[in-house]
Amino acid sequence: MGKKKRILNCLLAILLCSSFSFSVSAEEQNDRWTKLCENGDVSYCNLVGRKYIAIGDYQKAITVYQAACTHNSGEGCAWLGNLYMNGQGTRKSLRKANELFIKSCEMQYGEGCLKLAQLYEENYEFEQYRSKAPDYYSKGCSYGNAEACMNLGALYSEGISVDADHNRAVKYFEQACSNKNGLGCLHAGELRSEDYPGLRHDYTKALESYQKACELAVAPGCTALGLMYEEGKGDDADTELAASYYKIACNLNDAEGCLYIAEATDKGLGVKKDPEQASEFYKTACNLGQIRACHTSTPTVKN
Repeated sequence: MGKKKRILNCLLAILLCSSFSFSVSAEEQNDRWTKLCENGDVSYCNLVGRKYIAIGDYQKAITVYQAACTHNSGEGCAWLGNLYMNGQGTRKSLRKANELFIKSCEMQYGEGCLKLAQLYEENYEFEQYRSKAPDYYSKGCSYGNAEACMNLGALYSEGISVDADHNRAVKYFEQACSNKNGLGCLHAGELRSEDYPGLRHDYTKALESYQKACELAVAPGCTALGLMYEEGKGDDADTELAASYYKIACNLNDAEGCLYIAEATDKGLGVKKDPEQASEFYKTACNLGQIRACHTSTPTVKN
């Protein structure tokens, strides 16, 4: 139990310290990076480009990213493609974006492959290339882009553009999770929690995935983690720990988490019984869209 409590305390600390401020001489740093960019250091061109995007000066961002891309920076090409795709600092051109994403991906920059796959998936102008999206997600994943791994897992999970394959899906979700993609952790936990054709549940691995999702502030992961502890799946049942995770999820604005901490507080399960506090949790859950919470001030039974 000591280890569990330490992990929980770390999560609570993350929540309490989620906002902070710092001061740097941004103007001085930007000038230094600009000079380095002008002297041919492409990596600083990309940094300066991000600075310009942050302040909304897209035309200057276009200039530095063009320089970076011309000097074979996959990152520069990907950012430049994104600006063309959104019409920021230049006339919108999906054709130009496509060319730049292809160039970026060919230079083994994972983000470029991700953007190319998303372009093919989401834009009707490239509908004829939609079947290529899985291949580009796979390339992006192999180049270390966690979101590409997560999206590829989703395709295999749902059988979109590929045959459904839950073993492959969980593999890519877990690969995304290992690269700190919280949604990948959540989806890996979901697949590990149930039985699918060719894939049996593994509560221990599900618990680990939900734990990582919660640590990455993915609220439904905290709620799912609470349910695992409440039901004793993957570890000993622990209603106190379950209630703590429900509360973390609620603090992260998860309606289900608010409902479950409301029920726990109403019943005194793992937390001190407090009908007045439970009522507040029910109200929060209701405001977040949990319909069941809107019609009750007494404990409800989870499905």
